[in-house]
Amino acid sequence: MSGRSPIFKTVLVGEGGVGKTSITLRYTEDLFDDQMRMTIGVNFASKEILLPNSALRLSIWDLGGQPRFRDVVSGYFKGAKFALAVYDVTRGYTLERLDDWITKVHEMAPECPFLIVGNKTDHRANGSGVDIEDGYAFASRYNADCIEVSAKSGEGIDEMFRTVARYLEEHHMQLN
Repeated sequence: MSGRSPIFKTVLVGEGGVGKTSITLRYTEDLFDDQMRMTIGVNFASKEILLPNSALRLSIWDLGGQPRFRDVVSGYFKGAKFALAVYDVTRGYTLERLDDWITKVHEMAPECPFLIVGNKTDHRANGSGVDIEDGYAFASRYNADCIEVSAKSGEGIDEMFRTVARYLEEHHMQLN
């Protein structure tokens, strides 16, 4: 591995309160804040991922999900190489609202692949909330995969970003 690692713009989209900022903070700083405040516009983070045969850097764009920011953040989708579409497993409507987010991303980055992410598995009680099978069914509509994580406990977060990195590594190598 010589030279600089290639940088891939990765956006997190979804309704407000689904945990996009918590996912980013858990991954980049291994922190969790129960009092997380709403993202105003966009937050940026970056992290290098070492893979068996290479290294790459994710430029992570955490976009505010509140309705009043929706039109403002759309421009930030341009140039995205990957998108994490996040829903809250305890609030089913946040999964269905991903249709709008995916459409908006594809308007600015038509070839951008997605991973559908169910967050807050630590809040699921007695099997309530969105079932992983519903997440898979939704993801299949976009030829995507689905994964469940907990930003609070950290469960699945590293695996999720490694999945993104492996996809980007494979795709990047095909382009060269």
